[in-house]
Amino acid sequence: YHPYWMGNAWQNYRWDLLSDLCFFSYETDPATGNAVTTNGFETAVVVDTALAHGVKVHLCVTLFSGHATFFNNPESRQTLIGNLISLVTQRGIQGINLDFEAVPSSQQQGLTSFILQLADALHANLPGTELSIAAPAVNWSNTFDLPAIAPSLDLIMIMAYDFYWSGSTLAGPVAGYWPLTSSFNYAVNHSLSYYQSQGIPPEKLLLGLPYYGREWSVSTNTLPASTTGSSTAVTYRNVRNNSSGFYTPGNQYWDPYSYNPYYSYFNGNWWQCFYDDVRSLGAKYDLVNRRNTGGIGIWALGYDNGYPDLWNLIEEKFTQSPVYPCRDTLYDPGGPWWNYGDDEFYTETVTSDYPGPLMLNFEELSLETGFDSLWIYDGPDVNAPLMATLSGDQAPSGLATSGNSFTLRFNTDGATTRSGYALEWSCPTASINETTTPDFSIYPNPADDQLFISRIDNKHDLWSTELFDVRGRLIQAGNSGKMDRVALSLEDCREGVYVLKVNSNGNINFYKIVICH
Repeated sequence: YHPYWMGNAWQNYRWDLLSDLCFFSYETDPATGNAVTTNGFETAVVVDTALAHGVKVHLCVTLFSGHATFFNNPESRQTLIGNLISLVTQRGIQGINLDFEAVPSSQQQGLTSFILQLADALHANLPGTELSIAAPAVNWSNTFDLPAIAPSLDLIMIMAYDFYWSGSTLAGPVAGYWPLTSSFNYAVNHSLSYYQSQGIPPEKLLLGLPYYGREWSVSTNTLPASTTGSSTAVTYRNVRNNSSGFYTPGNQYWDPYSYNPYYSYFNGNWWQCFYDDVRSLGAKYDLVNRRNTGGIGIWALGYDNGYPDLWNLIEEKFTQSPVYPCRDTLYDPGGPWWNYGDDEFYTETVTSDYPGPLMLNFEELSLETGFDSLWIYDGPDVNAPLMATLSGDQAPSGLATSGNSFTLRFNTDGATTRSGYALEWSCPTASINETTTPDFSIYPNPADDQLFISRIDNKHDLWSTELFDVRGRLIQAGNSGKMDRVALSLEDCREGVYVLKVNSNGNINFYKIVICH
């Protein structure tokens, strides 16, 4: 989302990392359907620039009050639809995004009817035009009838933020990965799981995340702390440039419950500021990749202006094959602290650059027997061979994949919940050799700029090498043909521990390599 008030911050956007830009916004007059203001959309240079860079442009249409007035007036609805068709045509943009917030549950039918009406009109008059919505983090009272509207929508951007808002009685993360407390069991992971449980194709779902945080005055230096006033919004840029003077390393803390950073300091009274950084956003981007959803949304572009960190993170997580460490632990949406929720249903896949096999070990398993289930598949999707079907608290041991990926499918009913699962996966280490086997000699080890691999088995088979770092990321690969010795250049490798894989006619050996420059 590009808010109209961002000025020239768009000049620092990484267009090569954006697929879509949503201009905020056409503000709807509920009485007429006309725009109270379009905030300069018709002449905005950012729109022309985005289109010139091959970035799709959408116009965000807002309606935050007067919903009944609008939905119950056929003329207002038709006026808005006609205006939007004209603006799409005039500007040559690709889509419309509806941001209708605070819709009363009594207006569910009107909301559904209008979305379907607009979708039909756009697709009939402007084939190929996309229609999307900004959907709430929590779909209170099912006001958004997802089974009814999802087939007519191209994208659903989940506003997975403001779980703790201006008027919260407790200070907490705007977009915690897991819940901060057991009594308020809402967080990013839960929101994504909810929308997936509604049968929406994953490619239609975007996880909307914040480039801002919130700061409250609080009663005490504890977590969670009661607020003593309303919050103020703080952008990522504000935090990084330390606009208050209190966003210092000495005041920074990490909350393991919500997996989020925050600042806590005393200035007349205690204050707490929660925001998202590279670490917390990176975990959420990993979740998007494991769930194989359509991507992310950002509120808002430019809130990080002047700092490349978050652009670099997008580049790392979404323009390359996802890279996972050689050891990680997967949890249900309750995380390691709280129970999972009702009606969970999702599928997620881990694929490592490490060639496999991957070892799977349960640190915890507690599911409602016969009602809540976890399936594990030996491959990149649920069409792969089924490794285990689990319910209850009896965890299998010794699970290992045949390759470098596995898939989980988790399903719960609408009643009793338990603590869930903690599944550790890792690359094998017991079979890694230090230097020499009967087949090959590896030297020197530790190595500096070169590493030599020599055959000592007097065979003349074809063989190949692959070098991995400790995160399981492939660093370099080569086919050695039938040569007796090859030299690997290590000049571009950082110091550390690596794993060398040597494949000789299907006979595979792994070697621990230490690089010291």
